[in-house]
Amino acid sequence: MSRRRYGKLIPGVILAIFLAGALGGIALTSGTAWAQLASLKTVPPPEPLNLNNFIKNRTAAIQLGKALFWDMQVGSDGVQACATCHFHAGADSRTRNQLNPDVLGGDTIFNNNLLGLPAPAAGQFGPNVNLTAARFPFHKLTNRDLVGEPLQNPGNVVSDVNDVCSSQGVQLRQFVDIVLGNPVDASSPLADPVFQLGGGNIRRVEPRNTPSTINAVYNFANFWDGRANNIFNGNNPFGPADPRSHVFANVSGSLAPQLLRLRQSSLASQAVGPPLSDFEMSWQGRSWPKLGKKMISLKPLAQQVVHPSDSVLGPLADSVTGTGLTPTYTAMIRQAFPNKYWNNTAEHLEFIDPLNPGQGLQIVPGPANPADTGQFTQMEANFSFFFGLAVQLYEATLVANDSPLDRFLEGSGAQTVQEARGMNTFLGAGGCAACHALAELTDVAVRQIQGVNLNGIPVPFNRNPLNADENMALLTGRGLYDNGWHNNGVRPGGSTDPASPAFLAVNEDQGRGGSTGLGAPLENFPLAFSELGLRKIGFLAPPLPAFLASFVPNLPLGFQPEDTLPDPGRLATFGIFKTPGLRNVELTGPYFHSGGHATLRQVVDFYTRGGDFPVTNNMDFDPGVFPIGKLDASPARKNEVVAFMLSMTDARVKNETAPFDHPELFIPIDGRAPVSTGSRAGFVANARFQRIPPVGGVGGLPGEGLPALTPFLNANPFTP
Repeated sequence: MSRRRYGKLIPGVILAIFLAGALGGIALTSGTAWAQLASLKTVPPPEPLNLNNFIKNRTAAIQLGKALFWDMQVGSDGVQACATCHFHAGADSRTRNQLNPDVLGGDTIFNNNLLGLPAPAAGQFGPNVNLTAARFPFHKLTNRDLVGEPLQNPGNVVSDVNDVCSSQGVQLRQFVDIVLGNPVDASSPLADPVFQLGGGNIRRVEPRNTPSTINAVYNFANFWDGRANNIFNGNNPFGPADPRSHVFANVSGSLAPQLLRLRQSSLASQAVGPPLSDFEMSWQGRSWPKLGKKMISLKPLAQQVVHPSDSVLGPLADSVTGTGLTPTYTAMIRQAFPNKYWNNTAEHLEFIDPLNPGQGLQIVPGPANPADTGQFTQMEANFSFFFGLAVQLYEATLVANDSPLDRFLEGSGAQTVQEARGMNTFLGAGGCAACHALAELTDVAVRQIQGVNLNGIPVPFNRNPLNADENMALLTGRGLYDNGWHNNGVRPGGSTDPASPAFLAVNEDQGRGGSTGLGAPLENFPLAFSELGLRKIGFLAPPLPAFLASFVPNLPLGFQPEDTLPDPGRLATFGIFKTPGLRNVELTGPYFHSGGHATLRQVVDFYTRGGDFPVTNNMDFDPGVFPIGKLDASPARKNEVVAFMLSMTDARVKNETAPFDHPELFIPIDGRAPVSTGSRAGFVANARFQRIPPVGGVGGLPGEGLPALTPFLNANPFTP
């Protein structure tokens, strides 16, 4: 399919970094804003605007959020919690059944290479395999300093596979109904065409690598493609792209739908996605009111031990039974949220069409029947609103800002010679700080996209974020892309124009160039600000509706439709992905959205050669990614950059000290793990689940004698 695209000038500083790297230059001066590092303690976590209108008691909301985040009962199978994929430094360190064949690129066959490059040996990649260090990176080269791809030096490729290393979730099943008082939903079988072994379904695996929840509060938008909108609509990740009202308020004794548009709330938008995903936590077809009614019927964390000194939940731990919490979810919601969102008991809500919950809820006189799973109290109907905001407030406490690097930047710590040299390369010839910028170490940070006031606080988001999109010079002209998302050539994402020499009949994950996926009668809008912006000004059709146009940023200052560009209206959003922050990156492998690199040294090798698919991706490829001559054939200098990144690890994260302590958790470590074991004792006895012990506020190592967290596969970060 042919597609036209657009773009933003490279800011002077980024251009300077580009030239410095291309010429083998030295570190930039400390006055360069984009390259200037600072302790993360200098940046207050952004907070939802008008939060006090929606939260009654912040402490209670954080307690509720932590309970919901770690509660295995949220999953349709009574196993999958949010934490199941975010238990290890906010990420996932499991190795078995962690592969997806790249379904977002249209591939349903494991171990594939569709580009004419050598494929890995049969059996190395597939359903339920156990990954080892020898299988990484997924794009193997003879010389790691030289690019190898179909359009540039293919002979350097040892093997290539488009499989993605991610996180296993639930088996594919059809949701039938909740069973009150039971953590496992009623379901019926569905044959999974992809995730099968021995003729039966195994647990499905997400199509993108799991990002860390730690420091995610600083991101303007979350998920790799940014679909977790900065604006929370109370129900799903897509913010104002969904025009419906999803929250019900008690107004003078009567229920009324309320349109929610809560800004600086990407974490809430992210939190409400996985619980209904049939890859992650849900049987296919479950709805939020059903989930709300189920959870309110259950004891919080009923099958999990909560440490008595848990920094958030310790005071609520049930010391009599030894598992779960003493207050009910009903009591916790009442304490955390304003009364008007839960106190109407004179009316209830029902689906307009019981067979199609997407058609919405209708208000019905009379109280809900507690035993009728098709009737919902106001509290049950508003559960997605409570879930999203509570989890956001909990995750906002997961701020890692006390690494050796932070202390050095504060003047209270020192660097080794190796770390100092690595920082010099990071800020200078490596060009890393062009995207891993300022204290947050990412250019997708709220204050970088929205701008800040004189006190360094993000300005209130308005209709024109300062850096939402950019008209960028590319190898193939100019193109409009979204700041904070970049195509760095990790996987092929060539031109979609068959006339282009870089056209590929097969492309992989579109990233930010994709769309919301909202189905009829809603419009399936593009995710990228740049594409929405072109529709807003009439450059692309169809035009944006008024309900969405007011939330879409204007095009960059100085851009005019009559500007003479090689291809007016050209977008460069295909295969662009969010820039992750780097704190604790030692612990959050595998790396990139594809999860195809196991160690930090492999990541440095990747950037040294200027990415893996720069020519194939030339319609969208970020020019800030270039071969780094200073590191070429210099293992010592590469290891200096690795050492610098290791200095970004916060010891509290490694030792799971507060606020990174947590309840007990049982995680599937085999795709054949059963739907449920029926009891906590069953989880303990089943070898296909791993027990993650509860940790109190003093941490695992000092408090419980538990080992500190280690890198993915326990691999040495310096291993190529």
